[in-house]
Amino acid sequence: MWSLVEVIGAPGASFSDGKPLDVVRGGDEGSYRLIINDHGFLDLTEAGDGNAIYANSSILIHNNLPSTSVCLYLHVNDGGVFELMAFASHIAERSSPPSTVQGRLKPLPNVSAEDAAFIDRMMDGRYIPYQNIPESPGKTVGKIKRLGLQYFAFTPYSFQLAMCVYDWTTASFARLVLLKIFEYTGIHPPPFPIDRNSLASQIWTSDWESYGPNDPDYMRSFMMKPAGSLDDVKAQLDRIIKDLHSLSDVENRLLAAAIQSLPRTSVIQHPQLFSGQVDMSQLGLEYFGIEFLECPLNRGPVDAELVIDFADALRTYVAQGKIITTKMVWSFTDKVEDAMHYSNGIVLVANPPENSVIWDNAAYITPLSDDPEKTEYTFMAGTKFEVQSVDNITVGGSPICVINLQPVSEPNTPTLAISKKMIQPRKLGGSQLLDISKSYVHNNHLPHSLHKTAGRRCTCVADQEWVIV
Repeated sequence: MWSLVEVIGAPGASFSDGKPLDVVRGGDEGSYRLIINDHGFLDLTEAGDGNAIYANSSILIHNNLPSTSVCLYLHVNDGGVFELMAFASHIAERSSPPSTVQGRLKPLPNVSAEDAAFIDRMMDGRYIPYQNIPESPGKTVGKIKRLGLQYFAFTPYSFQLAMCVYDWTTASFARLVLLKIFEYTGIHPPPFPIDRNSLASQIWTSDWESYGPNDPDYMRSFMMKPAGSLDDVKAQLDRIIKDLHSLSDVENRLLAAAIQSLPRTSVIQHPQLFSGQVDMSQLGLEYFGIEFLECPLNRGPVDAELVIDFADALRTYVAQGKIITTKMVWSFTDKVEDAMHYSNGIVLVANPPENSVIWDNAAYITPLSDDPEKTEYTFMAGTKFEVQSVDNITVGGSPICVINLQPVSEPNTPTLAISKKMIQPRKLGGSQLLDISKSYVHNNHLPHSLHKTAGRRCTCVADQEWVIV
């Protein structure tokens, strides 16, 4: 347990949890993000049986202090350098030298006024957030503004950042996914050309609950009106593609800034994350391979359809030992059961990054979600992963491909000396997934209340559901 008693050189610092600066925190091996305006972020993560606090990439050891009364003092210098000191009690009463560590703050993301103004215009036009969300409590504009001030206090555009995260958790995710995976990212410079025929086809074949080409709200999320044919979708797309592409680019930039800014998650608390893919009902396995910058089809030509055989992708650039880079935002959960619920034949397993006590590439976004019961961790577009293994198994008579991944740190990223007793490798193979699935049974007749269709499709809609028995 610890408390941050004083911050010197950085007035207005605040924790992302919204609680007062000096309240007692810790005791749960969690991670807490301090927002230091005009300077950067400081992630304070408890580990080592409560005797160590990881301050970004520095380790503050306080073995000589009672674990229930650690008082921290932070001094922030120019250039993002900090000094963190730990005392056994209030500084005025200290009787022994403090434990001290120095380090660097993590940089604040840049949020442009132009991007924020663009999002304002999209809100005025009711293109975002998604309108009339079915089966979801949603959030009021006032609530989103308050959460923006809590999580993104460093920028005057906190509301726009919060709104982009909120919008991602709704059915608007379909727009954000499709506009990215159908980009020819190998043809420079940006904005990249788009495989319009495939994009139009995916919009036209959307079909889960109300999310389809006949629904005014779903089509409005694509800046269109309800369509009666594929040709109608194509004609509308030709008219609005430039504005729609701009909406995708701007919202993805702000979403990336928001994910970078949200608190980190401790890998000790959540040692693995899981994702069911491909997470749109009309997208088959043949579209999984185009989600990565390494796909050779990204180089065009622009009239070539962006689709690749799943087995070919696994045999080449998504094979074990390869590095893949996501074109789109990826969402995960912390329970394999939930991932299987959304699976369309693939379960991704994210294992902890090398020598880190936190998931530094992902953020827990549930507090900003349209549904407070939807557990969601989101990786930024452009995240690199190493493919650790690929296993093909059968669960409940259905084939599942289990792909183990590990986030790859950028070059020159400081690492920590992590004890192997603290974080063990947790690669999930086929036998473990089969063991987990033994408590599940295939059921085609679920009551409507169990269908998870608020924003994201699930296998209920395709009559493929896993339920606890």
